[in-house]
Amino acid sequence: MHIRENKLRGNRNMYWYVLFVQTGRENKVKQLIEKQLGLDKFRPFIPLHEKIFKLSGIVKKELTLLFPSYVFIESDVPSYEFIERIGTLIHDSCDIVRILRYSESEIAIKESEKNTMLSLCNDQHCIESSLGIIEGGKVYITDGPLKGRESIVRKVDRHKKKRGLR
Repeated sequence: MHIRENKLRGNRNMYWYVLFVQTGRENKVKQLIEKQLGLDKFRPFIPLHEKIFKLSGIVKKELTLLFPSYVFIESDVPSYEFIERIGTLIHDSCDIVRILRYSESEIAIKESEKNTMLSLCNDQHCIESSLGIIEGGKVYITDGPLKGRESIVRKVDRHKKKRGLR
């Protein structure tokens, strides 16, 4: 299992913010943030997930957006300063709809949610596919981010070999 290991992970002062953007404009907004705000304080990313499928008997992998229409930003800037710094960018861009918020004052993703995402993602903010077997009606994950988390698998589509999570 790949766990995101970098210098930012251990820093408790890193926040994740989420922008709701026009569908299909995620990469454009990511590039806009990189260009306008720089990468020193703001690190935008788009979470992905790996899909495996068969096409004409050939197994293929495809990366798709985990959350279409959302761009995440990792920053050490507190919420009030983040709003000040990104407010003009949101106002001037027709591609950014708004900042996601829990409340008027709480906009950073909760630490528990951030840690869950980090534990499932690799270094490129991508959730890779997990591999497993079914024995006697029980699922055993042998490799991937769900290894050791079999309890969150709620169903397996045996025909398509897909699993559902709780």
